[in-house]
Amino acid sequence: MAVRDKGNTLDRIIRSAESEFSIKGFEGANIENIARDAGVTKQLVYHYFRTKEQLYRATLETVSEGMVIVEQAINLAENLPPREAVAGLVNAIIDDYILNPSYAALTLDQALHHGEHITASSRFIPTMRAAIDQGFRPMLEKGIKSGVFRPGLTPELTFWMIFHLATASFLNGKVISESSDIDVASEEGIDRWREATVDFVMHALAA
Repeated sequence: MAVRDKGNTLDRIIRSAESEFSIKGFEGANIENIARDAGVTKQLVYHYFRTKEQLYRATLETVSEGMVIVEQAINLAENLPPREAVAGLVNAIIDDYILNPSYAALTLDQALHHGEHITASSRFIPTMRAAIDQGFRPMLEKGIKSGVFRPGLTPELTFWMIFHLATASFLNGKVISESSDIDVASEEGIDRWREATVDFVMHALAA
């Protein structure tokens, strides 16, 4: 029972921390707010996590664990033709950001800090490597071999170009909306961004 209670307490702290960090960033986040939202004392937070930075790293690790992109990419590569697989990957990335609003905020916060909280031992690094090596690389190579995609594409670079294009409406939504009169935060705007991204990627990869 004690182990279960500790696990529940840690889960509440991490969930509260994810909300606080995604709203205020690392610099602006307040441990007292996190403790209050989690229903624990500030002292207990520091008992489990010695510093705010340690809690932030733990939060990023938990978020990384929740990413389903590896399983989705592998499943798409194994079960769909290359074009449909890549289109499915774009949709999976966008859907993941829709379902997890904190992803965009934490991504921007890490960009602000030059990724200093994502260490070499972080689960995020092997997660993304696996998504590329086990999922995207096979679908890209299959497409090149079958003549659907043009040769000379580098899996790592191509994956990250697709990833950043797919997530741009979440990371730069305000600027895009204000400068284009297309509300990319709305359901209709997200659908337009999704369709445009898939179309752009298909033309970029086409043989």
